[in-house]
Amino acid sequence: MPSLTRRYPLARIESVDQAKALRLICPLPDGAVVGLRQVARRGDVVITAELAQTIREDTWSGIRIRIVSPSAGAVDANWFGFSQYDVFNGRYHAPSARDCGELARYNAHVMLVADGIDARRLRDAAAEYTAAFAPPPAPEFTAAAHLGALFSMARRLDHLGSIKPKILAGRAFAHAEVLRDVAGEIHLDLLPLTGERQAADSAPVEVTEGLADLRKLRTALAALAHSADLGDHSGYGEIFRGHAANLDGIDHEITTDLAADRAAAEGARPSAAVSTSPTALATSGADRSGASTTPFASTPDRAAERGRR
Repeated sequence: MPSLTRRYPLARIESVDQAKALRLICPLPDGAVVGLRQVARRGDVVITAELAQTIREDTWSGIRIRIVSPSAGAVDANWFGFSQYDVFNGRYHAPSARDCGELARYNAHVMLVADGIDARRLRDAAAEYTAAFAPPPAPEFTAAAHLGALFSMARRLDHLGSIKPKILAGRAFAHAEVLRDVAGEIHLDLLPLTGERQAADSAPVEVTEGLADLRKLRTALAALAHSADLGDHSGYGEIFRGHAANLDGIDHEITTDLAADRAAAEGARPSAAVSTSPTALATSGADRSGASTTPFASTPDRAAERGRR
């Protein structure tokens, strides 16, 4: 009788692609993946990032970052855990992953996908740590690191607009479209400075959290414009200053709509105590629906302005 292994060969389970994991997580926005490490040179030190292995073979629990001086050798090292910073999306992890905190050969095929990774918190923690030993990365790389958050926020706004049509004064979809438009333009303008980079941040974010990331990107773009004015990237100053202004306008508009949502919610609670009849509720809904048809006035102006550039 022939053996089962000959008739039904076992599928080969590949080892974790460490280089792919580093490219997707990108703990060092200005780093290049070389072999099994991501390496960045800042000032007089070299910073490296690599996957941190557990006691089990080919099982990884986080990113280890090392600070190295070419003249003095190793300076310091720190570990940033996948679980600690919620790097992997729970809905994509395999049963063999422990609380989405470990990357192994058995779950890498579902963990190492763009929609399954949200590395913003880990990158922020790594940036705070490396700032104690080296200057920050060039502003174009900082901007690129935060760019994915705009696409994430746009998807979240689409979702909110679908389940709560009246949220953000009924303009959730309009805000999402503007965010995608601006993010796409920023990406194209950053390419000559940073090179092609695979985006990995696509997990949904809350609107308030997304605004915080938007402001970080705006700050990075303003710094990049200043750097260009000093001669580092001639001709880019006005481009990135315009992007920063666009983000500032989006921030103002979404913040205004959030405030309107809160005011409406606070006004709805007392009125509900006075009358909760179906007729009153229907009238209130009709009034709010009419208010939500207010056109997104800034969109055509912003699009026209970008077209003229």
